[in-house]
Amino acid sequence: MYIYYILRGTQAGKAVELEGDIDEESFPGIDLDNGPAIISFLTHKVNQEAGKVGFWEECELTDSFFNREDTFLFYNDRWMKRSDMPWRKDKGH
Repeated sequence: MYIYYILRGTQAGKAVELEGDIDEESFPGIDLDNGPAIISFLTHKVNQEAGKVGFWEECELTDSFFNREDTFLFYNDRWMKRSDMPWRKDKGH
């Protein structure tokens, strides 16, 4: 289960870094073990609150069980763990 996030990207042309806690109250109906679902919900919520669409490119989620961070990157229109990224050009498609 993820308990904390750090979201990085740009909003209105400026670099932005947001952070906060992840809990069932703030993320209703979201599987708190599903990183991409948390990030999609979070980016949608942040964009709505700001009234602007941000370009979000990286998010770190802290896993309470392992007490470590998983880094997710926005690649090919979806969120992927950095460890799952297809860094070679032939793996990207």
